[in-house]
Amino acid sequence: MKKIGVFGVNGVVGRLVLKELERAEVKAEVQHFGREDLPTPVDIAILCTDDKISETLASQLKDKAKFVIDMSARFRLDKDVPLVIPEINANTITKDSWLIASPNCTITGLVMALNPLKAKYNLQEVFMCSYQAISGGGKKLLEDFEQESSLYKANCVPQIGSLQENGYTSEELKCINETRKILALPNIKVRPHTVRVPALVGHSLGVSLRAKENFDIKEIPALIASQKGVVCDGKIYTPKEIAGKDEVFVSRIHLDSEDKNMLHMWITFDNLLKGAALNGRQIAQYLLEKMF
Repeated sequence: MKKIGVFGVNGVVGRLVLKELERAEVKAEVQHFGREDLPTPVDIAILCTDDKISETLASQLKDKAKFVIDMSARFRLDKDVPLVIPEINANTITKDSWLIASPNCTITGLVMALNPLKAKYNLQEVFMCSYQAISGGGKKLLEDFEQESSLYKANCVPQIGSLQENGYTSEELKCINETRKILALPNIKVRPHTVRVPALVGHSLGVSLRAKENFDIKEIPALIASQKGVVCDGKIYTPKEIAGKDEVFVSRIHLDSEDKNMLHMWITFDNLLKGAALNGRQIAQYLLEKMF
């Protein structure tokens, strides 16, 4: 039986990856490792760790794992590392893809909604304002949120990640670069503004999308719904309804009142599942089924 090693099992995502592997009844022996445990040989390693620890573990696992799935941001933009959402671009993984990155939780929902549109429309520009749950900040932010003095109580905080010299935050730069890489649209313009809100689970995005052509609003809902892993059924969804669900939910689709080549939509999804643990588990399943 193949062995899957999960590193960082005491963190929020690590615990959920273990639950996901159990829920899916993945046919592999699952081994548990803390963030700084020395690795032993495994077939697939899943790193639920921060950038620095992931870099160290990846080096230690070079001769001890056939594949490494990293959930951090450390390797996502490396040229030779596939950045994978299995429903979209599993074909970027080859038998030589020793290291595979899982994307930022914020843009997972965005690219799942845009992917079915890019086959028919020349997507040029996407404006996005995020409403990101507290759990997206990990264990430390969840603990902070429990304090009455927390800045995030009954508040919206328009800075996620570190503030860069150009005025963007590190989270916003991830949204730009990872969207382009996953969709294989290097020239699409991504205009993000990321905001932390006092929802515990469930990231949401207000999205405005521009294409070269006019959108046919009659076909758009069905086209988006054709994407595996997306629900687009005419209902309006909020983080409260979708917490604990696997899918990405798209609603409030409508054309711009002045520009027919501009489309607006609302996207919400469980940031801990499809935005993190579920996607990591799906990559592991793909490897077990296709690469051994």
